[in-house]
Amino acid sequence: MSHHGPVVPESVSRPSSLVAASTGVVVVAVYASIALLQILVWNPEAAVPGFTAHAVWRAVEEADQGPPNGFVVAIIALGPLFAVVFLVLFTVTGAGVWPTVAGYLGLLAAGMPGYFVASFGPRMGLADTYGISGGDFAVGGAALYAVSLLSLVALVAIFVGAAVRNRRERDALAAE
Repeated sequence: MSHHGPVVPESVSRPSSLVAASTGVVVVAVYASIALLQILVWNPEAAVPGFTAHAVWRAVEEADQGPPNGFVVAIIALGPLFAVVFLVLFTVTGAGVWPTVAGYLGLLAAGMPGYFVASFGPRMGLADTYGISGGDFAVGGAALYAVSLLSLVALVAIFVGAAVRNRRERDALAAE
């Protein structure tokens, strides 16, 4: 009798990995959409109540503080771009479900520094134009940080679980 655990046929593993990767692409795209809305609309409107994001950014431009530009979109677009690349790589290589999930959790965790980099300039433009702090005024930023932090915790849990499982399998093999 083998202690290696059940053998999962490739026909079962591959669709599960494809579902995990497809879900990962959707979740990362939603994260990126929320990040863009937070930077371009929600935060400026919360920072300067009573004004539309368009009016706020126009004032930032008139104050020569550089409103958001293509850099913001490019940085945020990296997440969905990598998500699609992961989908192709995980599908073509036949990666298992857990490595696929771990890849997307890592991508969501990386969203935290990506959001910070993309939002830094626009937040400083708001701060310099309106004499306010350069922080997030809308809750979208906190939600993004929470998702990234929870993704990091889940990623660590997957790694710890894999290490424990690996140790148990080695111990079982040694006992045979």
